[in-house]
Amino acid sequence: MKKINFKTLFFLIIFPLVLLACKADEIEVSIKSNDLKKVISGNTVSVGFEAELNMMAENNSETKAQIRAIEKIIDKYIIVEEFDVTAGDFGFKIKIEGEMPLIYSPDGSMIQSVRSPWAMVISDNRGRGILSEFPYKLMFSSTSQFDPFSGELNRINLLLSPDRRQPIKLKLRRTGQDKLRIFTGSVEVFGESHVLYEASIEKRVSLTMKGGVYDRTPQVILFSMK
Repeated sequence: MKKINFKTLFFLIIFPLVLLACKADEIEVSIKSNDLKKVISGNTVSVGFEAELNMMAENNSETKAQIRAIEKIIDKYIIVEEFDVTAGDFGFKIKIEGEMPLIYSPDGSMIQSVRSPWAMVISDNRGRGILSEFPYKLMFSSTSQFDPFSGELNRINLLLSPDRRQPIKLKLRRTGQDKLRIFTGSVEVFGESHVLYEASIEKRVSLTMKGGVYDRTPQVILFSMK
């Protein structure tokens, strides 16, 4: 295996592009209950993510030229801590670690100051009935920056089209004496599939939400915090 040290190749993991049909396998996002409390209280918080992609693409001068052209755009939108790209016989295996914003918007509208095309967004749950026991929603969502971000990429190549919907694995961890309770649906929890899932988080939980309905709609988790 040969290491390829092109900084901008990391972009193909978290923000899938069509370079010979590449697609992110999964984005793993880690959030602590204390992160949720801080954001609701008005603080600015970024949360860690990890992602991996097995991508079929030609390792040639044209691909490298496009990557160099994309680099300036990426620097405007993305925060990345570590990345690793390994070239094999049939393409690339790409791993990345970085941060994305966790924001609180009571009515669910997008905050204009967010520079990332995607974010984890907390909003108020204004529904009635039994679900009113969960006062907040947590959603993985594209932001107001998605369209300008996508437009800049399209000007480089019409095939460079990021996807609004992403497969995610959300890792929630309770910290201190927090009491965190969640409700969601269409989810895989520690390898088991659930149509509906409700739980009080004792230590941590891993929620995988991808494919099917999530190709067309964002992932949403209702939660209460004390």
